[in-house]
Amino acid sequence: MVSLVTLPLAVLAFLTLFEVVNWGKISPGVTVLGTDIGGMSRAEAVARLLPSVQQLLDRPLDITAANSGQTWHTTARDLGLRLDADELVGAAYDVGRSGGPLNRLGDQMDALARGRAISLDNTTDVSALDDALNSMATQINRAPVDATLVIGKDGTIQSTDAQPGAALDLDASRQQLSAALNGRGQSVSLVVDSVPPAVPDRDLQSARDQLDRWLGPDAPTLTLTFEDQSWPLDHAALAKLVSLTGGRNTGQPAAISLDDKALQDWVAGIARQVDQPVQNARFAFNGGNLKVLRPSAQGRSVDQAALVQAVHDALLSGSTTVQLPVSTVDPTVTEDDGQSLGITDLIDKGSTSFAGSIPEKVHNIQLAAQRLNGVVVPPGATFSFNDSVGPTTIDAGFEWGFGIESGDDGPRTVPSVAGGICQVATTLFQPVFWAGYQLEQRYWHLYWIPAYTSRGVVGLDVTVDSDSGLDFKWTNTTSNAILIQADADDSNIYFGLYGKKPPWQVKVDDAKITNRTPPDPTPLAQAEPTLPWGRTLVVETARDGFDAEVVRHVIPTDGGKERDLDLKSSYQPARTVTLVGSKGKPASANMDAAIQHVLDAQKPVKPAPAPAAPVPARPTATAVAPPKPQAQPTVRQATPANGIAPTPTPAH
Repeated sequence: MVSLVTLPLAVLAFLTLFEVVNWGKISPGVTVLGTDIGGMSRAEAVARLLPSVQQLLDRPLDITAANSGQTWHTTARDLGLRLDADELVGAAYDVGRSGGPLNRLGDQMDALARGRAISLDNTTDVSALDDALNSMATQINRAPVDATLVIGKDGTIQSTDAQPGAALDLDASRQQLSAALNGRGQSVSLVVDSVPPAVPDRDLQSARDQLDRWLGPDAPTLTLTFEDQSWPLDHAALAKLVSLTGGRNTGQPAAISLDDKALQDWVAGIARQVDQPVQNARFAFNGGNLKVLRPSAQGRSVDQAALVQAVHDALLSGSTTVQLPVSTVDPTVTEDDGQSLGITDLIDKGSTSFAGSIPEKVHNIQLAAQRLNGVVVPPGATFSFNDSVGPTTIDAGFEWGFGIESGDDGPRTVPSVAGGICQVATTLFQPVFWAGYQLEQRYWHLYWIPAYTSRGVVGLDVTVDSDSGLDFKWTNTTSNAILIQADADDSNIYFGLYGKKPPWQVKVDDAKITNRTPPDPTPLAQAEPTLPWGRTLVVETARDGFDAEVVRHVIPTDGGKERDLDLKSSYQPARTVTLVGSKGKPASANMDAAIQHVLDAQKPVKPAPAPAAPVPARPTATAVAPPKPQAQPTVRQATPANGIAPTPTPAH
């Protein structure tokens, strides 16, 4: 019987003998590629492994990619694997030879007891497997295809279904291939992951269904109607109003929406065909009897916001027709009102001269006078010059003239449509001013124009421009209608205000002239391509600049509260400017020489000084009304000068 003392000695002797026997040899229990090389020297192990290594390299391999149908019939050698028996034996020899004595001994005992297999993963040639797998991945990997939904220009719906992509799982596939190479298997199934699309079919399904209801082959056409007119919203037109939201890169399912801006533009086009401005009757004064010049007409207007909403609702509900929401506006003055208007007296009148003006300006003044003749301003109504004259465009019958505009480098004369209407506005403004009516909006000219002096008072001029928002407005605060009569011959324009004399008196203080500024007396000539060659036109004359302040007092005859109007104007100094025509210039002619010839014929002249304060005109009767704040000029606009053709730009 072994004693307890001798047992540890026996174990120690065994371990010592184990180390001595295996010194310089591979630990027992170690295998490489399924071959037991434990207890062998390195040389013996290499000799034992060489046949197995060659067999492994040339053993056929069938590699398939899951879910792709691709197969590779190859060998480890063809995959680029280069196995080194010395390297494999070196990995086997290292078992039990790292760490401290106890760790080394424990590792050796573990290999002896449970075995230790050296695989390809323990060699540096694993990189060859990765290279082979990456090469296969280029044939396997496939990008996913997103579902698409597109609306064609003709309203057709174009769509494609989503398709998943594929991506080789390199780590898992390497494990599968290594297992086959380390064992005896010949078939390897690579691991291929499915890559979902960013936009799956489900994200577009709701939008596709909605498009089918609106634009599909069986979708009905929505038609807008008014009286006997109709406007079908066919698929091609609707397609321009429909937009897709959501979908790719948004994280939200796609949705169909109507482009409100495009829909509003479409609705606005329909409204232009339906809308009609209300038209008040116009009359001619004939000794107390009013003659109808133009009958009245009811106005109508499409409620565009309501129509946009109605189209929205109809498309969502599947309705096929929408009635245009149209409101009507009755005229405030009808042709039947002539006798009841009480227009019996001349209230005030005024005129200005445009003698010597070019034909275009004469035409524009006469046309504007026609547009204003017979206008009735009802009690409490506000008159707008721009609204009453209407568009001042070529299409509306106005002609090109010239105008002076403000710029960064100072005023300059340029071509402009409707030259002359500022004189029309000024001529109407003056009797309105002297009659004492309430002023709402008025803008002065850029330069002082002596022809616009009224009853010896300067500062009573008006400039208008609908494009820039410059208007002349005044309010009839009396209980009686006012009739505007206008006429123009070849050299003068006339305005008369008819109705009943209002119960007030008008007094005007002397004009205060301040801040006089002399002009540059040097003449200026410049080429003008709209004037024919050989023609010259003086469009500005050297004049002082100054500020003018005119105060008007409206004094009710019934003892009511006095209304005062403080009318201020600021005129810039003007220099003499001559336009020299260059249209049709002969090739041999010199434009600079033509301009210099004009300048040589002109000499600087002493400009006319700013006027002294005049004596106010006699009071005239007008109506009692509480004062409203005076509209102050916000833009100093280019203006006609010297009674010739120039006008502000834009149109005046």
